[in-house]
Amino acid sequence: MFGSDWLLDGAIMMIERTHRVDNLATDELAAMLDEGEPPLLFDVRTAAEFEKSRIATAVRLEPNIDADDFSARYGSFLKGRDTVFYCSVGQRSSELLERVESVCRNVGARSCRNLRGGIFRWYNEGRPVFDGSGSTDDIDGYDPLWSVMVEWRR
Repeated sequence: MFGSDWLLDGAIMMIERTHRVDNLATDELAAMLDEGEPPLLFDVRTAAEFEKSRIATAVRLEPNIDADDFSARYGSFLKGRDTVFYCSVGQRSSELLERVESVCRNVGARSCRNLRGGIFRWYNEGRPVFDGSGSTDDIDGYDPLWSVMVEWRR
């Protein structure tokens, strides 16, 4: 009755009530990744989470990076590009996007959005995730409470 999708949908609803950022659906991201110039994809999770699994082409960002550091490191890559931020379900990436959204807009990013449902939704839909060796069926559940939102492939 209360499966992983129901719990994930509840978490997403709470995040979206708290953080007023533009969101992108997983199917929209999948289509963008298949295009000639995919979006700049930023993974806003810990190094351990990122090493275990990530969405193809993602660049890891420290969840607590400030706007100035983000601008200095990535500002020159954003002009004319779509940017997408994600974490496990969207909390950390929404917080980060709120901090750096003005940087993205000021340097001319085409769009800056949060992946709705994060890598958990992506993974639960059977979409591919990767580790340092290639494709994987594993994912970091963040912690025991949040991991109940994952539909494990094992």
